[in-house]
Amino acid sequence: MQNIYGPACIFLRKGIAEKHTERVLSDDEIEELREAFTEFDKDKDGLITCKDLGNLMRTMGYMPTEMELIELSQQINMNLGGRVDFEDFVELMSPKLLAETAGMIGMKELRNAFREFDANGDGEITIEELRHAMSKLLGEQLNAREIEDVVREADNNGDGTVDFEEFVRMMSRQ
Repeated sequence: MQNIYGPACIFLRKGIAEKHTERVLSDDEIEELREAFTEFDKDKDGLITCKDLGNLMRTMGYMPTEMELIELSQQINMNLGGRVDFEDFVELMSPKLLAETAGMIGMKELRNAFREFDANGDGEITIEELRHAMSKLLGEQLNAREIEDVVREADNNGDGTVDFEEFVRMMSRQ
């Protein structure tokens, strides 16, 4: 029988967790998951929706297919009432994180990089902040149009700035 799940949804395959029980997640890895979870828990009720889970997975570098997200959504809706709390999120993500931790940029590193670009600390990178950061941090002088193109490409919600979620998505496409 052919495996219907792609490589991005390792946690949907039966028995995968048992293969990675040699070690448990470190405190740093759990904290990284907590930070990521908190970013997507918009109403701060300790729960995220299936849609948010898919977006969160993408920002963490996992690229589930639509079919994998549907399967995961069905599993969550049947077993977890349609929303995921932090403990369930850790349980879902642990096998994946343990299997693929090598070479990944962590949330802390991304947050630190974002702070370097977000000069005024308001949670959004403006065109002017990006222009300044590109010059100061990277030594690159881009013209106004190039800077606007970078922001426009990353700006998913159309507000003319790049927030942390958009920054993570942009960096994961690199």
